[in-house]
Amino acid sequence: MNTLHKSVLLAATVFAGTIACTGSSLAQQQPSPPAASAQPAPGFSVKMKKGEVLQVIASELRPDSVPAARQYGQSAFPLAQTHGFKRLGQLNVRETVISDFAPQAFSFFSWPSQQAVDDFAAEPGWPAIKAVRPQAWSELKVYSAELEDDLDLQFDPGKHYTVLVAWLNDDDAVTDYNRYLTGIEPAVERSGGRFIYKMRMPSMEAHASDPAAPHQLTFVEWETTDGFDRVQQSQEYLDFRQFFGSSVNRFEFYWMKTPSR
Repeated sequence: MNTLHKSVLLAATVFAGTIACTGSSLAQQQPSPPAASAQPAPGFSVKMKKGEVLQVIASELRPDSVPAARQYGQSAFPLAQTHGFKRLGQLNVRETVISDFAPQAFSFFSWPSQQAVDDFAAEPGWPAIKAVRPQAWSELKVYSAELEDDLDLQFDPGKHYTVLVAWLNDDDAVTDYNRYLTGIEPAVERSGGRFIYKMRMPSMEAHASDPAAPHQLTFVEWETTDGFDRVQQSQEYLDFRQFFGSSVNRFEFYWMKTPSR
């Protein structure tokens, strides 16, 4: 498969916060989970400044992996916090529409700067902590991007969310991909949706998948779960879907919700 191989952030971008990514899964297996894995509040916001590093982690917890996840979290979470790491919230995956990967959640984290990420990576204890990761998670896909502008997102428990993770044919295909997204946007809005964030050219780290990073993660907020079905019936979709086909090499698509209490 012809995919771009782009450089990734240092290994530090996979850290203890991932135990919180799967808090709901851990809670199902462990009556009294540690504080770091407590079930998050249903709604959450992402308010970040230009130059900070946003990290989105898609996590698939192994069955019966609570001890390894706890060990990982209790070791790495406090260390990451000393470098300014913050956990912002998570979206639980309601449906995996297209993917060979079955994450339970997409979780959001922040670092104050790339320098903070690099300093965490340089911690002597990090390699041993990181080595525990495959024992707890079948896969972690860690997408990271340094923000070029301020970011203000609000995830509402009354809404529904999708993320499309797209690997394009090459860098030149970005033009056609943007043409597709721009072309269908009126239909998205008529169908109760809105584009809320596009993470462009993120780095990615994964321990069980092709390491090639995607070109973009596109998050859409929807009023109802049939919104994209209606988009696909629109004239805009029929007119512009050719540009999706000409630009995308492979993709993953998920429906998500904020957690319930």
